[in-house]
Amino acid sequence: MSETHDSAARLHYLFPVGRPSDGASMNEIDARDRQALGLLSETVTAELGPASVVAREVNRAYRSGRTADLRTASAAFDALPAWQRSRIGGDAARRAKRLKARLLQGTARDWRDLPGAEERINIPSPPRFLRPKTPS
Repeated sequence: MSETHDSAARLHYLFPVGRPSDGASMNEIDARDRQALGLLSETVTAELGPASVVAREVNRAYRSGRTADLRTASAAFDALPAWQRSRIGGDAARRAKRLKARLLQGTARDWRDLPGAEERINIPSPPRFLRPKTPS
């Protein structure tokens, strides 16, 4: 009962691995992918625990930034059951949305906190010569 393994078979990743167009070398992960990998690493660790092989491999890929580690992490993640991958993906997407909302909220100005926010501003009506003529 021996299984053969074709190590030359091409793997299909869900996302592009290592984008050379941003000036990074082919052995390093793009900065945006690395940020997303950090979120995924946190999520996998929360779901499976820090002792999980998958959590360790994803964390290693995040820390090193090397495409070889990313391939290993991808293979470990793909070995999980579909329901677990789906749940982890959903949790990671929710974390990313919360992080994005928090980052955007920090740059927006909240006018409600300013003094006099409850005061109404009365805009005077324009002079008669600026009002549109009404048909008589």
